[in-house]
Amino acid sequence: MSELNLKEIKDRLIAERENLLKKLKDNDLSIDDAETPDPVDLAVRNYSKNVMLAVSENDSRQIILINEALARIEDEEYGTCQNCEKEINLKRLDAIPWARYCLNCQELVEKGLLEED
Repeated sequence: MSELNLKEIKDRLIAERENLLKKLKDNDLSIDDAETPDPVDLAVRNYSKNVMLAVSENDSRQIILINEALARIEDEEYGTCQNCEKEINLKRLDAIPWARYCLNCQELVEKGLLEED
């Protein structure tokens, strides 16, 4: 992988991480019961809070994957499948720059045949 591509990928990963961190910071998951005396309104707010919490968990997981990808760039291991050690397709890395596995190994992960680290 060329140095230019790695710089572009690193910049994309950092920008994505910053966007996710900002999004997490802007999420207000607090619910003030005093403001919502109606049980139906409270139920709706609780449901919304649960949805936002799930999104926040996904965003947090995404940040971890991005940080791991940045570490692989620094360790000169980026673009190599963490299971079979084959090169990950460039189109896959362009679409998912934090990808840890090649397509074949990712399929195994999704089928539960390969345990993620």
